[in-house]
Amino acid sequence: MYLKKVDSKDYEHTIQKTLKTIVSNEELEDIKEGINLELEEGSYLYSIRDEKTIIGFIVITPLSNEELENRKVDILSVDEIYIQSGKHGVVVAETLARGVLELRNVYEIKQVDIIISQSESWIGDVLQDNGFICVEIKLEKILPTPNNLADVLELIRDCTPIDRIVQVLLEKEEEFRAEILEDIEEIEELLVEGWIPVIVIVTYEPESLKVQDIVDKSNQIIKWDDYSLVYRSEE
Repeated sequence: MYLKKVDSKDYEHTIQKTLKTIVSNEELEDIKEGINLELEEGSYLYSIRDEKTIIGFIVITPLSNEELENRKVDILSVDEIYIQSGKHGVVVAETLARGVLELRNVYEIKQVDIIISQSESWIGDVLQDNGFICVEIKLEKILPTPNNLADVLELIRDCTPIDRIVQVLLEKEEEFRAEILEDIEEIEELLVEGWIPVIVIVTYEPESLKVQDIVDKSNQIIKWDDYSLVYRSEE
């Protein structure tokens, strides 16, 4: 099993073959549209293959740091991972981890970030076994009602480290804004003005390598709607 860069003429086949096994037709078109936009903006599509069979695909985005003048690409970010239904497993995860690490030589960079969502949590342990460390946990909670914000903030203080960053997304007449806060009092003026809190996002660096245990324990206190984990290759 291996990774293979996909030519533009094969984008449609690779994406379609994978997505049709895991999402509805409506979702497929929405996801495909987003992926095609990323590819138009400079990302790369790599398929995960077993001989001639497509198992899934990933989208790799090169990120640059303007402060480093001598390098065009400083980080490769794997921000989309799609595996065909029934194909999940250690071998696929190891192929992903090792294949992405090999791309460091192709693109002459040292750092690779692999971002996995809740549905890809099965990949996390394998990434750690292959030289990646989790550098960020991002948890999301959709507020059932605006009145839940104070209670959610209190629970966050109980189940996450003190060095967390808490961000609340607010909506008002189809406009959105994000605020970093610890207490609801910090946005009282916005609430009076009619801004409605809709989503709370908590970001922090894990204190141990048992990342899934950390997430699971906090999930017992707050039922998170989604989360993402950033795994970074060690130099």
